[in-house]
Amino acid sequence: MRRSFFIPNTLATFGARYTIRAKIDLTEYTTPRILRVVTATWIVRPIWRRFRPRWLARAAAHVRAGGCAAIVDERNDIQVLLPVDAKGKLPELARWALLSIEHRRTTRVLEGPAKGLATARIKKNYAGSVLDWCTRDSIHEGTTRSFKLDCLACGACCHDSNVILDEVDLDRFRRAGRKELTTSKHIVRHKDGRISLRFVKPGPCQLQAADNRCTIYEIRPDNCRRFVMGSEACLAAREDTLKLRDGAPSEDPVELADFIT
Repeated sequence: MRRSFFIPNTLATFGARYTIRAKIDLTEYTTPRILRVVTATWIVRPIWRRFRPRWLARAAAHVRAGGCAAIVDERNDIQVLLPVDAKGKLPELARWALLSIEHRRTTRVLEGPAKGLATARIKKNYAGSVLDWCTRDSIHEGTTRSFKLDCLACGACCHDSNVILDEVDLDRFRRAGRKELTTSKHIVRHKDGRISLRFVKPGPCQLQAADNRCTIYEIRPDNCRRFVMGSEACLAAREDTLKLRDGAPSEDPVELADFIT
């Protein structure tokens, strides 16, 4: 599966503000003369739960406590309920969850128990993805999950991906004296005008080193810079590439109860 890391221009100011609880630098001696530094990051991500409409108040309470909810009606149509911050904005991981299923807009709930929260109706072709998030998180307690990620021990987002470039990226390569990165050896120019990094098929980015480090990290494309650690796109990449699923297996049958706590 090729994952597209295109981010709309409207999100250009999004930056890389990860949901981080703490950052830990660990030192580990592999031999008396070799010091290896490992950087791990604590991620706090929302837990997805699914509810029937009559349990909307419980769904709203789950979201206000930091989680995300999928409201599934009798026709199996899905409307998600998402938190907002003090400025009325979606938290970064909630926004990235929507972006991963090609949703960019939400509305605010104006009345009832979910008043003030954000909501969006999910397209039928992405309903399975949202329900799979709920299945995955069914083994986790609470409304949020804390866990450590180490990008250098992972590197999954740099495999089998579709990293879209623009002229800003190409200009950055040229200014850095890396004009070869703008040639057909490293990029693909599509008929519709899109430009993307050229990947080994299937496999990693050509610019990823054996130790998972990016060999052009200082001049890497903007879409690589904006990729959010711990996002649904990150978790999907880890599952696809490393077979690491952060929760219950997707093939496990989970009954659609009136609500799940």
